[in-house]
Amino acid sequence: MRTIPIFDAKEDCTHSPSDGNPIWQESCLFAWHDLKTGVGGFWRIGQEANAAALNSCFGLFTADGLRFRSNVTGVPMAASDRGPTHMSWGKQLRVDLDRLAMKADFPDCEASLTFKDFHPRYDHLPLANIPVSAERHGYHFECSGRMTGRVRIGERELDIDALAYRDRSWGPRDWGALRGTRWWPFVFGPDLCGNVIAVVGDNGVVGVFGYVLRDGVPYAIVEGGDVAVTLDYDAVGPRSGDAVFTLENGEKLELHHERSDAIVLFVRGYTAVESIGITRSGNRIGMSDLEVCTNPAGGIKPPVLTFNANNGEGMSRR
Repeated sequence: MRTIPIFDAKEDCTHSPSDGNPIWQESCLFAWHDLKTGVGGFWRIGQEANAAALNSCFGLFTADGLRFRSNVTGVPMAASDRGPTHMSWGKQLRVDLDRLAMKADFPDCEASLTFKDFHPRYDHLPLANIPVSAERHGYHFECSGRMTGRVRIGERELDIDALAYRDRSWGPRDWGALRGTRWWPFVFGPDLCGNVIAVVGDNGVVGVFGYVLRDGVPYAIVEGGDVAVTLDYDAVGPRSGDAVFTLENGEKLELHHERSDAIVLFVRGYTAVESIGITRSGNRIGMSDLEVCTNPAGGIKPPVLTFNANNGEGMSRR
């Protein structure tokens, strides 16, 4: 078994930016899906401390098609948006990093949710066997877990008890470097979770990487990785996905993803669709967020039209 570094709890709190680099950023991401109620959601906040700017994409959906989305990129970051133990965007969104508690406060949507990790904060690059250095690409960890709390969307209030996934990163982030990604975290429970990543970058990083945690023991993807995604003819919205890969312990795993709903993330010219839904492996059923970016030409404009992914602002219906 490989020895993989583990980040301390203090690394969940904010970090000091380095060297005045204008593309230094710190981000926090949550994705969740309550399989019983069909309610799911996503929030990523990224703060560019040296540039005093932030990016945020928040979305929520119900099983019967009620949706809410808020997306901003490159907006001014106030001094109150960032502190030793929190990241926020004004009064609308806040995460208290020391408690992993997030709040959303919009006229049509509110949320009060708390995340609990299933496993330690493994250093993501060696965990997923990604061949880049933290010094060049920044620091990063990801955790599967459970999201609980309460949300309001429109006039409806709903309790949440969801399988969930989160990530934390800090360091330089060049959004133009990613030309194609399939970032696919999956969570069946504390005994089985992981992430498969297929990437094409203009920095030379190309391939399928990832890991699986079985009863807390990490195994990296080592060979035979394949990720296939079906898209709507809007060319961005994933309908479903399939992955087949072999782990370092010799185990072969197959995954299938079915979209429940999707949320468009647009940040600094980078467009990705967060297809949140149900994942299956054998007789197991869990949640997954199949994030897809198809950007071979390095485009800088958001999508003109999306069919089954929420690309609007505020309340809508699927």
